[in-house]
Amino acid sequence: MLLSIMQKHITALLTSAALAATALASCATAPGQSLGQSPGKWSAPSLNHTKPLVIAHRGASGLRPEHTIEAYKLALDQGADCIEPDLVMTKDGVLVDRHDTFLSTTTNIAGHPEFASRKRASTDPEFPSSREDWWVADFTLAELKTLRAIQSFPGRSKEFDGQFAIPTFGDVLAFAKANRTQSGKVVCVYPEAKSPAYHAALGHPMALPILDALKAHGFDRKGAPIFIQSFEPPFVKEIQPLTELPIVMLVADKAALAEALATPGAPYWDGLGPSIPVLFNADGTSSGVVEAAHAKGIAVHPWTFRDDAPMRAAPFNSEPAAASMKRTLALGVDGFFTDFPATGVTAVAAFNE
Repeated sequence: MLLSIMQKHITALLTSAALAATALASCATAPGQSLGQSPGKWSAPSLNHTKPLVIAHRGASGLRPEHTIEAYKLALDQGADCIEPDLVMTKDGVLVDRHDTFLSTTTNIAGHPEFASRKRASTDPEFPSSREDWWVADFTLAELKTLRAIQSFPGRSKEFDGQFAIPTFGDVLAFAKANRTQSGKVVCVYPEAKSPAYHAALGHPMALPILDALKAHGFDRKGAPIFIQSFEPPFVKEIQPLTELPIVMLVADKAALAEALATPGAPYWDGLGPSIPVLFNADGTSSGVVEAAHAKGIAVHPWTFRDDAPMRAAPFNSEPAAASMKRTLALGVDGFFTDFPATGVTAVAAFNE
């Protein structure tokens, strides 16, 4: 019953007049076409039947410490179309590439005695005050540049721990600009604003710094291979009218999607980034989310496939990542996030065979 109600809610909102101003269908160039991909050649019902994007989640994070230039380089070597930098802000207002607002799990900060006294309780609303850690917002860029990245995911190789620096957003954009995908295209960059409300409360609103960095590297023009994403509807609504680049609403589950759709003016995003289970019913049939989004030109990019952590919930039941990718591609998604880009590239290549 709840799912039926939610599907009706989604359909009603996706057909509202507010969508006309923001849907990708109203743009001169749809995201897949802006990346030089050819519409009409993909057998599944993606937008314009365009080949889906393989998005390297935090880089090739299954094989290298996440959010490092080295992880992004390996992702491109494996054939990824897009690299994803998560963005947080330093004490001196610089965008740096970390998934979390804290540092203990992805850097070697615990081995830096000069920073031992900087460990403190959380003030990030996402985490309980009982959590003690080192917080990015307490450190200058110069201080963060003395740290090195480590592998945070249990069971993955620690071989490269302590070798790679924390890049700024500018470093990532410079890397993207200096490289090409395996097929010779401009590298797609897919930044996520992490905890923008938290950063704004600290005096560091994120929207303009993100857009300024993109402009400084020539990625601000309509049709540039950029997607800007966030889990926070107020941020998505704030940044959407400030740029012609596509803005993506991230949702962790069906309840979060319903909540985002219930905000005034929704949907005001150009793409949807749901967790993979949002797209399915327990029996493996489509939940209707892809179809409802596509009806108004909204691209759908689900997350995250992991070779070493198959999804346990129905309909996946711990099947290999490649099988889950095939199941999801058949719905017509326009791209997907994976920690193991080589698996994603292989799955896409095999789908139309």
